[in-house]
Amino acid sequence: MSVAGIVELFESGGGVFLTPAERIRETLVGINALVFDWDGVFNDGSKGEGAPSSFSELDSMGTNLLRFGWWLRNEGRLPLVAIVTGQDNPTARILAARERFQAVYSGFLDKGLALDHLESHFGIEPERVAYCFDDVLDLSVADRCGLRFLVRSAGSPLLLDYVRDEGLADYVTASRGGQGAVREVSELLLGLEGLYGQVVGERSAHTDLYATYLAQRNANESRVFRSCPGGEGVEQD
Repeated sequence: MSVAGIVELFESGGGVFLTPAERIRETLVGINALVFDWDGVFNDGSKGEGAPSSFSELDSMGTNLLRFGWWLRNEGRLPLVAIVTGQDNPTARILAARERFQAVYSGFLDKGLALDHLESHFGIEPERVAYCFDDVLDLSVADRCGLRFLVRSAGSPLLLDYVRDEGLADYVTASRGGQGAVREVSELLLGLEGLYGQVVGERSAHTDLYATYLAQRNANESRVFRSCPGGEGVEQD
């Protein structure tokens, strides 16, 4: 499908391109890390005593397909994948361990510290990060990243206007957190790369090529990093 066809398809579903799709596609070439906020992105952000956060298998599959596509495009090199959350979210750690995301940044009220650590520890420059986020605490990170995807919320229309006016996002999802927003971003990027058909075909048939990717993905260690008291540094669990 052409880039124009991708735009028409996603806009018809309610997605909004704040940056032209062709420019997003061009920027993708230099991206080598995928960073996701947790609450409001993988779920609807609901909290309660004894009620852990959740994630959807729809979104989990999206992250896997997207990583497979990156691996195909980059001749066997995997992107770094990280979750950054302001709270202690055990479910985020469970998903990251199962899917072999390389990092979870837990308890980072200043999420910019996590971005700094990605650069100093993993060698990932902010302009090479694609960031998926939903709220005010994410804006300082979004301002520094190469690509930014805002997960839509019906309750924050003024935030959407602010993000648009300040140039802090490239695309706004039609889907809401916990309702396929991560999958939407994953499919959009695969579509813009022209990889969607190959990725789905290889994955659905569980070909030898996909098996090779999966073995390499599963060799990753998933590490949890925490913000030190007072925000004076980062420590590993």
